[in-house]
Amino acid sequence: MKRALKTGFIGGCIGAVVLAVITYLMEAAGKGGTPPFVAMYSDTIGTHPGYQVVALILFIISGGIWGLIFTWIVKRPTILKGILFGLLPNLWIWLAIDGYFGKPLFNGFTLMGIVGPIVFNMLIWGSILGWYASRKMKASSV
Repeated sequence: MKRALKTGFIGGCIGAVVLAVITYLMEAAGKGGTPPFVAMYSDTIGTHPGYQVVALILFIISGGIWGLIFTWIVKRPTILKGILFGLLPNLWIWLAIDGYFGKPLFNGFTLMGIVGPIVFNMLIWGSILGWYASRKMKASSV
């Protein structure tokens, strides 16, 4: 069980790193604003020297914690199960985080408010988590 939780944490961290890189690339290309995790951090804590680094580290750890929860719940992970599990962080964002920041629930049901988190949390992060966990847990059971 301990190995599975470690695998989930690492897989979730890897997925979060990939998401962070994508959001920074989108920002650099002018296709997206400040990465959401940076905006959430600065809205809560404020800005200070290195605040983006702190926000990034917390985002990666958060991805790891969600990954740990995934391998705690899912005993035989697959890419599809990882994608489906990505719905839980979406619900957390749509219901708890949006409410905390005074945004309408489910991002006001805007197209990008719904599709964005599905693409990022389910298709990208969830598939990476599911792929990594299935690969590592299959190898450890052989």
